[in-house]
Parts: sequence; C-alpha cells; structure tokens
Amino acid sequence: MEVNEIINNLNFSSIIWQILTPIIFSLADIITGFIQAVINKNVDSSKMRTGLLHKILIILIVLLSFVLDMAFSLTFVSKIVCGYVVIMEIMSITENLSKAGIDIGKLTDILKIKREEE
Repeated sequence: MEVNEIINNLNFSSIIWQILTPIIFSLADIITGFIQAVINKNVDSSKMRTGLLHKILIILIVLLSFVLDMAFSLTFVSKIVCGYVVIMEIMSITENLSKAGIDIGKLTDILKIKREEE
C-alpha cells in the first residue's frame, strides 16, 4: 500500500471530529497522568505545568496543520498530524495506566512499558 493510499483512507467522520479527537485524547492523557501520580504519591506541580504547556503546544500544532489544510488545500497534513497526536496520546495513556498498576496485558509488552516499582 502506498503512502498516498494510506493517507486517503485515513478519514475522520467530520472535520469537527478531526479537531476534537486529538484534544480529547490529550485531555485523557492529562487526567490519567494526574491519577497515576496521585496513586504513586508523586504529584509534582512543576511537572504538571510542564506537561500542560506541552499539551498546549501540541494543540497549537494541530491548529496550525488546519491552517495549512485550509490555506493550501493540503488535507493530508492535518490528517497526518491528528493521527500522529492520537497515536502518541494512546501510548502515553497506556503508559500512565501501566504506572498506575492497571494490567493492560500484551499491549504493555508490545510498547515495552515498564511499571515503576515503588
């Protein structure tokens, strides 16, 4: 399968969902990260600020990809960026769940996530 074909098959149901999906997954990552920090008694306000600033930058990149989409009709850019952000956030959420002690089975092995021992 060629790259163009993969990109053309990567379709969100609407542009609204294409924008909302990475944002929802980013929020889920923030929430799971905070919960696992509470569980591990490792809540650190400076890490929270840094993490929140990173999420804001990611959302900015998503929005800029839509500017390229609208200004130059480069629809593949926003699709790739949104898809990448969703995959990145899924991996981070999975890592947070693992660190919180939730067994996610083979997915942990595939992603080689190691739970921090207390």
